[in-house]
Amino acid sequence: MICDMHVDYNNHLSHGNVWRVYVELPMQGASEDIPNWLDVAVDVIASDRDLAHYIVARMYPDYESISVDDSPLST
Repeated sequence: MICDMHVDYNNHLSHGNVWRVYVELPMQGASEDIPNWLDVAVDVIASDRDLAHYIVARMYPDYESISVDDSPLST
């Protein structure tokens, strides 16, 4: 199929549709290991802050904490 238009990451970025979400994930190799945490920043294409939060919560359901910047990323 040939597309009439391709909307890429840079296009979303220039229109204010990319949000940086910070998520803290548990890391534990075995049950007897001391729990450890991995801090991850995820750039999400979403129409608003709440949707970006929801998407990351669904992608990483075992998260310890999630926070989203107050405004979208910009160029």
